[in-house]
Amino acid sequence: MGLKQKFQQPIYKDDLIYVIRQVLFMGFTGGILIGALQLLMIYLFNFELTWLMLFVLAFLTARRIKQVIQENHIIYNLLSVLAFILGYYILNITTRVGIFYLLTGSLSNVPVLAILNPIIYFQFLNPLSSTFLQVNNLLEILFFIIGIYYAFQYSK
Repeated sequence: MGLKQKFQQPIYKDDLIYVIRQVLFMGFTGGILIGALQLLMIYLFNFELTWLMLFVLAFLTARRIKQVIQENHIIYNLLSVLAFILGYYILNITTRVGIFYLLTGSLSNVPVLAILNPIIYFQFLNPLSSTFLQVNNLLEILFFIIGIYYAFQYSK
């Protein structure tokens, strides 16, 4: 079936509303939980495994979306990818706020606009950045793309 026919299939509004709620739920809670887990690993072991956290987030997102739909539609797969990207954003916010708290001991002077800026968290995708061809950045790009593919494919 072609892509055009997949979009022309009927959408059940009850399913769509429920999936949107689950996307927001998984984006926020998954991002907070996985971000807290990453912060714990940074604090205890002094290294980060962002690529592993991306796999966990993609797995949780795809499984949650797959459980709530009754009739498959391509929109649900795209919403699963959106939940993955939102979860990645929230994961980075949680980690950065936690690191800021660990370094300063207070959240009163948190630079809110700098922390909520999404450009910082998706800078690794910028091919014009000076760190684009570093091994760590290339691995993060690879696992980010694999996470998007996993969230799309396994939410069917």
